[in-house]
Amino acid sequence: MIRSSHLLPLLVLLALPVISIAKRSAPKPVPPVTKNSILYSAPNNNGRVAYVTASDANTGKALWKLTIFETKIKPDLEEDVQWVFITRLWLDGNSLLIQDEKARRYRVDLTTKTVARARCYWFFCKSSRRGASDLA
Repeated sequence: MIRSSHLLPLLVLLALPVISIAKRSAPKPVPPVTKNSILYSAPNNNGRVAYVTASDANTGKALWKLTIFETKIKPDLEEDVQWVFITRLWLDGNSLLIQDEKARRYRVDLTTKTVARARCYWFFCKSSRRGASDLA
């Protein structure tokens, strides 16, 4: 017969594999891209807010930070499994293109610092735009 004082540690040991499976691994680093001595990067240090930064490639001085998207966290689900991170950055003309873990794509106009998310269907695309915030 198992004593009640031994039951709790036994239950904790049995639950450990389940607890460790529920935690997500850290996101893979996203390689930065450079254009005209400006380094564009996605730090991926917060799964709630995905943003890119622009910095001087020579000095490292921050030029601006732009929120690409925010993830609304549902309180009844485990938070870390809801996080969404940026997976890819690339340049196309005067635009920075961004892809996230859900294969959604965003375009940042590097002149106006506006974000557009394309919602493409087989016959047309729509986009919604959002402004940027500069670092002071």
